[in-house]
Amino acid sequence: MSYLGLLPVSLVLLAAITIGVSYVIAVVNHDVSTVFPYISDTGSNRPESCIFGQFLNIAAFLAFSTMYVRYKAVEAISHRSNDDHKLRRLNKVSLFFGVLAALGVSIVANFQEGTDVEIVHIIGAGMTFILGVLYCFLQAALSFHMCPDYNGRCICTIRLAISLMSLVALLLTVISAAIALNEWTSKTHSPNKFKWLPDDPGYAAHLVSTVGEWVTAFTFLSFFFTYVREFDKFELEIRTRPLVTHLDQRLQDSDREEVNERTKLLS
Repeated sequence: MSYLGLLPVSLVLLAAITIGVSYVIAVVNHDVSTVFPYISDTGSNRPESCIFGQFLNIAAFLAFSTMYVRYKAVEAISHRSNDDHKLRRLNKVSLFFGVLAALGVSIVANFQEGTDVEIVHIIGAGMTFILGVLYCFLQAALSFHMCPDYNGRCICTIRLAISLMSLVALLLTVISAAIALNEWTSKTHSPNKFKWLPDDPGYAAHLVSTVGEWVTAFTFLSFFFTYVREFDKFELEIRTRPLVTHLDQRLQDSDREEVNERTKLLS
């Protein structure tokens, strides 16, 4: 029995719990507003920043692992059709953007908001959300390309719908954040802040932006749930082949051992 389906489930649950716990601690410590702060704001002060950074790094690794397993699964299927170059190309391009999005999650975790390197945090957030949404669209296109030979149309439609929801929410986040920041700085001449009140300039736009960010994050995470049933139908193995009979030997062609060892990746 394959347990690869637990990988995307673990990713989504860990990311959701990390965001939720950081939010609760930040609100209890009065570090952020109760009503929809930015996700990054909830992980900017200690002790919540420690939890936010540590577990978001683990989530970044799980995201990379999930995307890699998806890549290998499609790669295994593509060998049945050696002339389908578009399938292989889409698969490789989507993995490339997916890995960059996972790297962005790690950057967000390690270069937190409100520090002297906040620009790095913003770049990481852009990589996470923009490239993450692009990854979703590429995977939706990949699914449509594999339909009906390797998957049904229902999963294609679900992935496309999630991708469109993430894109709309992301656009709302970026546009509303720009409007809120412009109204805030033009009337107060001070940097942005973590605690927003209903009477603050740009509060309505700020609220739309934060809600959009939360929707973007959780729709992006929900995309990985579409992999669960498919992953359970694959096995991923590590192959180890010794090249010598004794580890003190020099590596020479004549010394290569032909005995192979195959180990399940999750055994």
